Amino acid sequence: MERIQERRTKGLNTSGLRAWGLLFVALGAVSMGIIQRRILGIGSGTDLLTVLESNPELMTYATLAVVLQAMETCAVPIFAFLLAEGMENTSDPKQYLLRVVTLAAATEIPYNLVCSGKLLDFSTRNPVFGVVFALIAIWFCKGYQEKKFKNFCIRMLVVFCAMLWCGMLNISYGGTMVLIAYVLWAYRYKPYSYRLLAGAAAAILCSISHMLFIAAPMGFLAILFYNDEEGESDRKVNYGAYPVILILTLAAGLILV
Repeated sequence: MERIQERRTKGLNTSGLRAWGLLFVALGAVSMGIIQRRILGIGSGTDLLTVLESNPELMTYATLAVVLQAMETCAVPIFAFLLAEGMENTSDPKQYLLRVVTLAAATEIPYNLVCSGKLLDFSTRNPVFGVVFALIAIWFCKGYQEKKFKNFCIRMLVVFCAMLWCGMLNISYGGTMVLIAYVLWAYRYKPYSYRLLAGAAAAILCSISHMLFIAAPMGFLAILFYNDEEGESDRKVNYGAYPVILILTLAAGLILV
């Protein structure tokens, strides 16, 4: 089947879309690494909401942290979309997966330091591991694309298992990444507007388990302007940007607070 893509002469190419995603990621890093851990002295979303409700003196900082963390969730649909596009266009899924696994491993320690100040923190894992499970799930599902009820059941089971593993491993935004990426991949042959509506519906569904994820569907506003063009990009920059954001957040936290 041929993909149905509404071509645009203007808008965001892949590089521009990735830049928006990284901006949202950076805002989340500021919320977690500077405001929550350095200023408020907390490290989890639950504690943040507790501070927001119980300590009027910290209301301004807590509110700002909540807003920034909610904006961070807008990055999930963007990177889920880029993942779905990447899996559809890559000529070597193994190398693609290897690069993402390497990024997830390299990001874990900086992520732990930003979130909790510890080198090892098994209470949560960085969201790139969610991308890893989403990649594996989509890669497996590509072998069962024929329209049969049996194949549909297999695909649903694979997606459910990937989401379950993300939950058991406490991967930040892991389950939501798997679900949204799969939906965007599964609807790749549908009209663009239908595809985005399906993805937004999946994001809204995810907000049931993640209160702050209610802002995530706004990430589709950026995807709406995607023009289906690659744009100039550097693989080292693409894969190194997230660890650099985390390291800069750590440095800023030490300097500013």
